[in-house]
Amino acid sequence: MGKLQQEVGILNEGDALRALIAESEKALVAVTPENVRALLTNVAEAHRLLDDLRASGADMRAEEARLQSVEERMIKQAKPIVAAAGGEQAFVALRRTIASGWQAPWWVLEEVVAAHRRRRLKQLAAGLAVLVLIGVVGFLLRDVLFPPNPVGDALFATQAALREGDVARAFQAIERGLEAVPSNPTLLVWKGALLERQNDPAGAAAFESARAILGERDLLIERAQAYLMLGENDRVIADMTRLIKTEPNPAEAYFIRATAYENTNQLWQAIQDLEAAAEIAQRTGNDTLFATARVRMGVLMQSVGAIAPTATP
Repeated sequence: MGKLQQEVGILNEGDALRALIAESEKALVAVTPENVRALLTNVAEAHRLLDDLRASGADMRAEEARLQSVEERMIKQAKPIVAAAGGEQAFVALRRTIASGWQAPWWVLEEVVAAHRRRRLKQLAAGLAVLVLIGVVGFLLRDVLFPPNPVGDALFATQAALREGDVARAFQAIERGLEAVPSNPTLLVWKGALLERQNDPAGAAAFESARAILGERDLLIERAQAYLMLGENDRVIADMTRLIKTEPNPAEAYFIRATAYENTNQLWQAIQDLEAAAEIAQRTGNDTLFATARVRMGVLMQSVGAIAPTATP
C-alpha cells in the first residue's frame, strides 16, 4: 500500500507531515522556551517524512513549499529562537540531541545569529561618526522624524495580551489608544468586540461609532479581523455571510469566512469559500487575492484528500 493510500481513518505519513508543518507554523507565531524544543523536533521530523514521501514518488510540492516557508521564518526569527533555547550554547546542545549532521541555515541558527552579530559590529564600527550625527539630529527633530503611532502600539499590546489570555489588559490597551485617537475606527471596532465578549451592552455603541466612519461593509470586514483574533469564528461566519448576500463582488468576505470555517475544522466549506473567492478575485482583477486563495485551497484539498466540488458564489 502506498504511503498516501493507507486505509481511511488511519493517519498516513502525508497527514502526519502536514500536522507537523502546521504545529511548526503555530510555534513560530510566538516562540517561547516551552515550545522551542517542539519546534525543532517537528521540523526535523517533517524533513525526514518529506524525504521519505518524495522518495516514494508522492507529489509533495505543496507540503515542500509550506516547509520551506517555515524554514525561512526560522532564519528570520533566529535570534528569538536561540534566545528561547537559553542562548547559543544551549541551542547547539538542544539541536544536537534532536538531530545531527545538518548544516542548513535553518538548523544551525546559532551561526545565523553570530553572522548577524558580526555584521552589526562591522556596521557600527564603520558608521559610528555618522550614527552620532544622525542621533543628534534625530533627537532635535524626534517629534517630526518619529511621530507616535498610538493605533499600532495599542493593537500590538492588545494582541500580546490576548495571546496570554488577558482580556482585561487587552481592553486597557485599546482604551489607551482611544485616549490618543478617540475616533479611530479600528480601535472602536476592537473596543466593541472586547465589550461584546464581556456581555457589556456598551459594545453596540462602539460598533455604531465605527460604522458611522467606515460604512457597513468596512465595519464588517474590520470586525471580522478582531473576531478572528478573539476566536469568535461563529460571529465571523455570520457577518461574512451577511456581507456575501449584499455585496456584488464579495471575494474578501468569502476569503475571511473560509478562515473561520478552517478554524472550526469545516474544511469542505472553507474550500468552497476559497474557490468562490478565487473566482471573483480573478474576474475583478485582484491578482493577489486570487493567488492567495488558490494556494490556500490547494493546501486544504491536500488535507481532506480529495478535489473540492465547484462552489457558486
